[in-house]
Amino acid sequence: MHDDHEEYLTTILELFRNEPRGMSISDISREIGLNRNSVSKYVNMLTIAGKVEMKAVGPAKVYFLSERVPISAMIEFSSDAIVLLDDQLRIVNANDQYLSLTEAAKQDILGEKIQGSTLPILSTDLFLSSIPKFREREQRIPDYIQTIGGEERSFTIKILPAAFEGGNAGYAVIIEETTERRAAEETIRSALSEKEALLSELHLRIKNNLQLIASLINLQMMESSDDHVNAALRETQNRIISLSIVHEHLYARSMIAEVDIGEYLTLLISELGRSFELPAGAITLSVMDEGIHLSTDRAIALGLITNELITIGIGSEGRPEIRIAISRSGDEHILSILAGAGHHKPEGLSINIVRRLVKRELQGEFEIIPDGWEVRFP
Repeated sequence: MHDDHEEYLTTILELFRNEPRGMSISDISREIGLNRNSVSKYVNMLTIAGKVEMKAVGPAKVYFLSERVPISAMIEFSSDAIVLLDDQLRIVNANDQYLSLTEAAKQDILGEKIQGSTLPILSTDLFLSSIPKFREREQRIPDYIQTIGGEERSFTIKILPAAFEGGNAGYAVIIEETTERRAAEETIRSALSEKEALLSELHLRIKNNLQLIASLINLQMMESSDDHVNAALRETQNRIISLSIVHEHLYARSMIAEVDIGEYLTLLISELGRSFELPAGAITLSVMDEGIHLSTDRAIALGLITNELITIGIGSEGRPEIRIAISRSGDEHILSILAGAGHHKPEGLSINIVRRLVKRELQGEFEIIPDGWEVRFP
């Protein structure tokens, strides 16, 4: 069977020698009476071996004899360890990188069958079970770990069906060492994990400090009997709470730089309802698009904007019914808050805060609409 393979490879090479203008897969298939899929695999083997190269002529692919250096000579120019095996899995060549890796002498391993040998990598069950059947596509073994010389090392291995000088079939084994890269990646992962832990602790401490300030303001409100003073203190307290919730959310979700806006606004609305002692359902939130995330800075700005507008709406006469919706339209985010008569209050500090936050932090637009407000930002 292997003789048939080598005969086909030799025959195809001879066709190329006799037709310097090149041949397509269909041309070769007709000449030797073999189906196109089989011809394509043989030609691919010759291409990998450097014996044949392809050129596009219009929509067609035409193959020619290659003028490149043969694979047996080319392996010495590679920085990877390379071993060439024949179809019986005997070593026919190995470059200096492989010899250095295994501390083997070339004369000792040439002609050796890898099955039953003690050669690193090549003799392992994982490698032997990964060798592709004849004419199959290349096989790849990523993150291959083996102890060599008492040291654990990692490799990425490619096993490519190939054809060598004279049309002999076999395999090219390319062994790329990834030990240093894996160590660098692990160092980066470890450093990132440490920074995430530190940042998470920072969010926790900021949240606790902000909640402490909010509690102190609450004590001050309990000491005051002036309704106007208490109203101003409550507004300040709610602004602090909106900041605190962002850091609580980031800490709870182990997130570094992004806030899930749906979850954040839900927490914020719950806290504001508790602060203003509102009945259930007084404030509702509709998240029209799942997975809306903003950076920490933009989320804080959006939270403060929402807090200010809810505060205005709650300040209106009668039972407050505030409807909040957050959605996304293309690259634009839209926050709408409907609060009935509340939005007709004269512009004061809260509206000025909103306008500045929308412009400076969100680079967006703020608009007063019937029964409420709308914020659009990228």
